[in-house]
Amino acid sequence: MSPASRTLRVIVVGGGIIGCACAAELARRGASVTLLERAELAAGASGRNHGLVLSPLDTDLVPMARATAEAYDELAKDTPLTLRLDREPVGFLLVAGDDKDERASGRDEAAAAASCGVPVEELDASKIRRLEPGLAHDLVEGWLLDVARRLDPAALTVALALRARRDGAEIRTGAVVRSLLQDGEAVSGVMTDDGALDSNVVVLAAGPWTPSLLRTVGVHVPISGARGWLVHLAPERPPLSRVVGRAGWHIPPKTEPTPLTTASQVVDGLPKANTGSILQPNADGTLLVGGSRQAVLTNEPEDPAVPLRLMREAIRLAPTLGDSPVLGAWWGIRPMTPDGRPLVGSVRPGLIVAAGHGSVGVTLGAGTAHLVGSLVMEEEPPLDPRPFDPTRFG
Repeated sequence: MSPASRTLRVIVVGGGIIGCACAAELARRGASVTLLERAELAAGASGRNHGLVLSPLDTDLVPMARATAEAYDELAKDTPLTLRLDREPVGFLLVAGDDKDERASGRDEAAAAASCGVPVEELDASKIRRLEPGLAHDLVEGWLLDVARRLDPAALTVALALRARRDGAEIRTGAVVRSLLQDGEAVSGVMTDDGALDSNVVVLAAGPWTPSLLRTVGVHVPISGARGWLVHLAPERPPLSRVVGRAGWHIPPKTEPTPLTTASQVVDGLPKANTGSILQPNADGTLLVGGSRQAVLTNEPEDPAVPLRLMREAIRLAPTLGDSPVLGAWWGIRPMTPDGRPLVGSVRPGLIVAAGHGSVGVTLGAGTAHLVGSLVMEEEPPLDPRPFDPTRFG
């Protein structure tokens, strides 16, 4: 480490997967790091997701995803926690019924995965039934993607925080950041409930709460919150051997930005929840059911009936799940951007944003940290930073 890095004081705001990964990377590089989390580590969507290391459907995200997967493999070898990281992909089976739009969506998703280097095998109805006899018999087309490694997302987040602490970082939970501090145009620290903390650099990785902190220094970014639910089932016998998703949920990124929800769109009722069907068998015999997205307007769920819809679609896809005991259901708020790519970069002198990862925070976590580390240390970036430019929306 250089003398400069030893004197560099960095505050990381946010104890989710992105914040903990950034703290670990910066502490490894020799910076003096303080991570501030308002609740507990992995309290939000970072600990409340499927925990799938997937390939993105956007070629610009592939280098970051590959760097992330390599870093997790190394972390799994040297952490006191059990990450339950699959050594090899279990496979992701994408299926469609006899619906023209659903089949077209499946083909688009399979093509996007193939363009990102994922091996894809096309399946007809008979091959689907041979691979997964527990699925409904009305499925007519499928695509087997050689992806999907499972892990415990909360354990991953905490493991990264422990790595950061091992390398000298200070990890503070229950530390609420109220605003950013400025010295002219530069950001010089944060204001917490316990007082001001000075720094050379602030890395803002506060997920869906990032925009509210940025507004304290006059910066506006199009990050919005989307609530996503999961249901945990305990089937007597696992009906599936791999992750199964119904076509039309994981769609390739849109070429045109999608605007934030407006007041006129919600005055006649809360935003509707978009639901799909993803079934994930776990190594312990249980099964996770997802997924959903609903614009967040309130602290409590806008539609608490979403888990019922998810279970209905799960039973439609794998009928024997109807007899499964329900262990529980929970939600997390994902930070979304209009184009499906995170914001990673400098927005003010002394201020770096790393947020807006949507449903790919686990997939891109460590790679994001590598990019942030290069920005803080003013080094050559390890990957092309332009797709993640936080000023790209103006």
